[in-house]
Amino acid sequence: MEYHEIHQMIDKEAVKGILSSLGVNIPSSGNFKLRDEKTPSGAIYLSNGKVRIKDFGNGFNGDIFDCLIDYFNMDKQKAKSYVMNYLGLSDEVDYKHISAPAFKKAPIKDNQDIKLSSDEISKIWDKYIPLTKRHLSAEKIETIINKLIPVEYFKTANLEDKKAFLKLVKYDPAQDEPVVATFTPAGEILTIRHRRYKVYDNIIKWKSLKNTSANKYTQIRITNPADPIFIIEGTYDYTTALLLGINFIALPSKAYKHFKNDELALLRGKYNFVILPDLDFTNENDDKYSSFKKDLSNSISALLPQLEPFIKDEVFIMDMRKVFSYFKGIEKVKDLSDLCLVSDLYDSIYLKVFWILESFIYRDYYIKGENYEL
Repeated sequence: MEYHEIHQMIDKEAVKGILSSLGVNIPSSGNFKLRDEKTPSGAIYLSNGKVRIKDFGNGFNGDIFDCLIDYFNMDKQKAKSYVMNYLGLSDEVDYKHISAPAFKKAPIKDNQDIKLSSDEISKIWDKYIPLTKRHLSAEKIETIINKLIPVEYFKTANLEDKKAFLKLVKYDPAQDEPVVATFTPAGEILTIRHRRYKVYDNIIKWKSLKNTSANKYTQIRITNPADPIFIIEGTYDYTTALLLGINFIALPSKAYKHFKNDELALLRGKYNFVILPDLDFTNENDDKYSSFKKDLSNSISALLPQLEPFIKDEVFIMDMRKVFSYFKGIEKVKDLSDLCLVSDLYDSIYLKVFWILESFIYRDYYIKGENYEL
C-alpha cells in the first residue's frame, strides 16, 4: 500500500491512538510530551487535510511516520508497518502483539549528556565528499549545486564566495544529496543539515544531525561593512546568500528571538538592515496562516530592538511577494532562494542594489519602539 493511500485513512484520533500505544500520554485538554520536558509542547493539528505533529520545544514538525522515525527509533519500513497494523490494513502481524520500542517516551533530545561534541560532529562531516573535481565529476558537482541554487550563480560568484560555499556544502553519497554545515561564532561546527525528501508528503525538508543544537546560533557573514545586512531564514537562503556575496544574518528558525553576545560581537559597526521574512506558507487561506504571520511579526519585533545599537540609518522590512509583484509580476517569490530560482543572473545585480531602487520596490520601515505587523 502506498503512503498517500495510508494517509487517507489517518485522522487525529488514529494519531492519538498510535502515540498512546507507545506510551505517550495525550490529555484531551491540551498539549502532550513527546520527550522529557517540564512543559508539554507536543500538538496534533490539520494542515492541507493531513494530520501533522508539532513539537514546539525543539522545532519538529512532521506526520506520524516522521514522528515514529525521529522519536521512536523506527526505520521507514517499520514505521509504515506499525501504522498499517494499527489501522488494520495488514494481517501479516497481529497489532496486539507488536512490541513498542524499548523506550516508551521519546528520547531526550535536549539532554546535554547525549549531545554530540564539535569534534564528534567534525568527524562525521569529514566523511562527506567535498565538491571538487578531485573527488567528483564536473557534471555531478553541477547536479548537486543545482539542488541548492541554480549552478549559474556558482559559476559567476567571486572566488571568496565560492570558497565560503564549498567550505559549508558537501555531498552525501548514501542519500545522493547535498549536506550543509553550520558553525558557532567561534568557528566550531554546530550541526550538519541533510536535504531529505519525504516520500509520503512529496516535499523536501532539511533535517539536522541528531543530538545537535540545530537552532542555537545564527549564521553571520559580513563581506563588506559598507553594505546593508540582509536578515534571512532557512538553509536555502543561507547557501544562496553565500554565493551572492551579500552581508547576512541567517536565523536558524522563525522562533529565534534573542541574539547572543558572541553573535552581536560580530557586528562591528553601523549598518542598514534589510529583513526578508520567510513567507513560504503553502496555503494562505488556511486558518493557520494568520497565526503564522503573527508569530513571525512577534519574532521580528523582538529582534529589532536588539539591533538598534548597530543601525546606521534605516531598517527595511520587505515582503518579497509585494516587491516582485510590483517589479516583475512574479507572485511566487516569497524568500531569497525563490528569487534566484525564478530570476536570471541579471536580476541578481538588482538584488545587490535593490535597497536603492526606490521607484521599483515596496518598503516597510521599522519604527523604534513599535511592533511590526506583516
